[in-house]
Amino acid sequence: MNLTSKNIYSWLLLSILGVIWGSSFFAIEIALISFDPSHISSSRIIIGLLTLTFFLLLFRIKLVVKNKTTAYWISCLGVALFSNVIPFTLLAIAQDHLTSIFVGLCMSTIPIIILIFAHFLSGDEKINTKRSIGIALGVFGTVLLISSKSGGTNGNIFSLGEQIFVWLCILAPFCYASGAIVIKRSVQSDYLEFSTHSLFIASLISAPIFLLTGELPITINLKSIIAILYLGIFPTGIATIILVSLIKNEGAVFISLVNFKVPVWSTIFGVFLLKESIPSNFGISFILILSGILICQIQTKKIS
Repeated sequence: MNLTSKNIYSWLLLSILGVIWGSSFFAIEIALISFDPSHISSSRIIIGLLTLTFFLLLFRIKLVVKNKTTAYWISCLGVALFSNVIPFTLLAIAQDHLTSIFVGLCMSTIPIIILIFAHFLSGDEKINTKRSIGIALGVFGTVLLISSKSGGTNGNIFSLGEQIFVWLCILAPFCYASGAIVIKRSVQSDYLEFSTHSLFIASLISAPIFLLTGELPITINLKSIIAILYLGIFPTGIATIILVSLIKNEGAVFISLVNFKVPVWSTIFGVFLLKESIPSNFGISFILILSGILICQIQTKKIS
């Protein structure tokens, strides 16, 4: 693997993204103390948009709306739905019934889904033997984590009612994988501009959801407010810029590797801050996950 300054920068951004997204499940758990799942997903999107708007003003970047093609706006809509509105809502609903560790671990399925989608839908991301082995190792490591500790709220066995929320966790990665492919195939644009337009559309969709679903709490926990602000600023706003940038520069398969880091961080935050039980086989699982990431990046030839 030939590491250039650009490669190192991309890996650094990927690592930062892993920490930010891994911490989001801890923040969701805190936000759920006071807020309805639909309010959490809607609020983080709107706050994320305000965060990107702040950066636009800070760097004096003029947001161009005119002369955008229909394909461009369709791409923005696709990202708004599949990378924001739908998965944010699914995960918040699921985490209201499951542990943050389990929900975070489910994100490890995204690389497999992206590889399959990209293989058939994108001309520059093909499955090869090395990538298959790397993905298999990473997923196997995460499966060990999941199987060693159930995410059910009452012991080690999922109740019948909890099983539907497990399926919501499984559905969310399909949305994220779809969003990654949309970004990769989207019309070329400035990262901040594309991210802002996408979150603007997501906000237009989320605003009615916020107003029409759930009930606002009578009393609000200060920690829940801070958690929602954090979710909007970091895992939604700043993370969206990093996400679009990495997918455009490195590809959907590369960004999918962050989902091997997310379960590790979600477990760390869940154990030390939420006092959730640590899964057994954590050490061997962590080694398998890291090995999978490295193998996936050892390419004899760049496919373009």
